[in-house]
Amino acid sequence: MEYASGGSLQDHLNNRGYLDMDSVLFYAAEMVCGLQFLHSEGTIHRDFKPENILFSNKGHIKIADFGLAAENVFGNKTISGSIGTLHNMAPEMIQCHIYNSAVDWWAFGIVLCKMATGRSPFYEGSKAEKCIHFILNCQPSYSEQLSTELQDLLEKLLKKKPYKRLGFKGDIRRHPFFKSINWIKVERQNVEPPFQPEPQPNPDVSIPASALEVLNIDKASTHSYILQDFTYLSPSWQA
Repeated sequence: MEYASGGSLQDHLNNRGYLDMDSVLFYAAEMVCGLQFLHSEGTIHRDFKPENILFSNKGHIKIADFGLAAENVFGNKTISGSIGTLHNMAPEMIQCHIYNSAVDWWAFGIVLCKMATGRSPFYEGSKAEKCIHFILNCQPSYSEQLSTELQDLLEKLLKKKPYKRLGFKGDIRRHPFFKSINWIKVERQNVEPPFQPEPQPNPDVSIPASALEVLNIDKASTHSYILQDFTYLSPSWQA
């Protein structure tokens, strides 16, 4: 993958708090196109989060860091393995159930909420057990100032039951939140991005950019929750 000079979505959220609604709509549409393409190729990202969404020098997004991705997952095939970033993990992953591409649509819902509000719809603290409790047992929480269409989209993306989750079920492109989107133009990158990021220095190619590094997990840990960057590793995966 070519160098993405515009930084990550997380960089922009750190600087701006949250995005204006035109930007949210544009980037959400590009993310939908990106995830649908990956899933059509049998790839489940499994670590979709703002840190792994990069910007090109023209302002279009690029989904990065496939170190945890699962490949060749087509049709009704399911996989297992509770691995990824805990704050963005779908309930079925946390519970060590088998799952499919619906986990990426859950993560997209988390990212969408962060873009629009600057916050996760669930617990954001550092206690893994509390984070898991909120994801498994609580309904998402977000500002009532969000449009009715966006609230409805978030509710449909953050369904606890994966078979009810929009993106996996139904045509997400037809949701009212995206009513103004010309999907053909978005796919062809013929829509002008909301802003053009300032270029960042090209890193030394001998040192991988942090956004492209495979996540290192300390399997020697005796605790089932790895708290560095809030990455969770199922006990069944530990040596």
